[in-house]
Amino acid sequence: MVTESVSVSLVGGLCSGTICTILFQPLDFIKTQLQLKPAESMTGVCKKVLSQENRATVIRNLWVGLNPSLAKTVPGVACYFVSLSQVKRLYGGDVSGLAAVVLGSVARIITAAVVQPFSLIKTRYESGRFGYRSIAGAVMSVTSEDRIRGLYRGFLPTLFRDAPFSGIYLAVYTGIKRNLFSQRQDTIQATGVSGSVAGLVAATLTHPADVVKTRIQVEKGGGSGNVVRDLYR
Repeated sequence: MVTESVSVSLVGGLCSGTICTILFQPLDFIKTQLQLKPAESMTGVCKKVLSQENRATVIRNLWVGLNPSLAKTVPGVACYFVSLSQVKRLYGGDVSGLAAVVLGSVARIITAAVVQPFSLIKTRYESGRFGYRSIAGAVMSVTSEDRIRGLYRGFLPTLFRDAPFSGIYLAVYTGIKRNLFSQRQDTIQATGVSGSVAGLVAATLTHPADVVKTRIQVEKGGGSGNVVRDLYR
């Protein structure tokens, strides 16, 4: 049974996840563009998008991929919190250090398997190369070419990104709160500082896997090995 504290965390995670997805979708779009076109700069991508005369077109371009992002966020947050709660319950001990890394990673692997199809569709929306008009249409297009396995293109690098990310994040977050804010762990300051530093560290260390994931999901015919070799040429 999910405890009250987990339920509160779940609702809070869903609300915050939805709001953050809407607010930061333009940055996700720019990130995808830069990963696919390494010769481009962030300034160059922004200029191309903002050069459109029609304001509605600018907004639509920046928030392209929002629908699959939201479709990914809701089940993703729910799955992660429930999975983390259950693996913590099964573990039964003090969640710190290596235990935090392992439990966070297990929960994220489960979540990645659930939301991977939406992740692929989101990335393809943001690439601007596929012309999908709806999530259902995208699913039909992908599965007609490569069946269900097509929805899981890039799943391996996704695991190499998400599993370490969650483990690193949880370990750093827990460590900072315990060591720097031992007397006031539940304050806004403790949560904000710990979360920001943990997110920065985890994102930096797992970003290469994210680049490989994006390339595989968008560029047909390339496996992880081929993409890595191309990146290092």
